[in-house]
Amino acid sequence: MKKVFISFIFVAFAILFSNNVNAQKYFVYDGDKFSVMLTCDNSNTKVEQVSFSFNGKWVKFTVVGVTDFESTNEGGFVYEVLDGKKQKYFIDYYRDNDNIIVTNEAGNGKWTLKKREE
Repeated sequence: MKKVFISFIFVAFAILFSNNVNAQKYFVYDGDKFSVMLTCDNSNTKVEQVSFSFNGKWVKFTVVGVTDFESTNEGGFVYEVLDGKKQKYFIDYYRDNDNIIVTNEAGNGKWTLKKREE
């Protein structure tokens, strides 16, 4: 009986631990020219990584800044990211919308991407 109880406790902790490890959320937004994937932390409250899809491959961009608009009526965030060539892009994420708006720093590109169904 003691072995069964210990085995049950071990399995319960293993399941609990595996759920915490895999709790990161990935949100993908698709557009006509490219896609963007936002990877959130375990509590799903902070974007930790931003990746763009080019030619079927995900390329990580560096997050260099975040502006928090959660206290406003619209809510959400603006993420500033750099690609490998140090070109800056802004990702407007609105909490209540199923899309993001990506613009480049030069102001000559603006794309609206729709959230992919999970």
